[in-house]
Amino acid sequence: MIPILQPIAASFHTTDFTVSLCLGDLQEQDARKRIRGDQGPSIAWEVGHMLDCRYKILGLLGVARESPYTAKFSSQGATDGSGYPTTADYQRLWREVSTDLAAAMEGATQELLNKLVEFAPHGGKTALDSILFLAWHEAYLVGAVGTIRKELGYPGPAELVMAKSAA
Repeated sequence: MIPILQPIAASFHTTDFTVSLCLGDLQEQDARKRIRGDQGPSIAWEVGHMLDCRYKILGLLGVARESPYTAKFSSQGATDGSGYPTTADYQRLWREVSTDLAAAMEGATQELLNKLVEFAPHGGKTALDSILFLAWHEAYLVGAVGTIRKELGYPGPAELVMAKSAA
């Protein structure tokens, strides 16, 4: 892996670990509970949105696969969650996409990262700029998942990680 991707890959690995913990003890009905008086997102929506972002990152890394999540988790806001994957399905789908992402990052070249892209938020212009933004966005979404978990009475991500470390 080229050096500039190593800390980004480490960030994605941390998210992989944290998402697995955050979904592991979650009751199915709680995964779909929406915040802000049923107007905001649920954990299920947040995870679906993160999966969609991972597909965008794969595309930036040269893996041309259309995201099956864009319609539900990027093009529209949260719903009651009745059409969302189960938490078990999310965990399986997350592992699959994470494996593909790790392989794509391993094979990425500097030339690919320097490529000018259409989607480059906040003044960025290259694939690397977009990947960096999406890594930041993913971390933000993990924080949102933690906030929703706490609101629902579950331990937050930091508490889960500490408990796992102590085990």
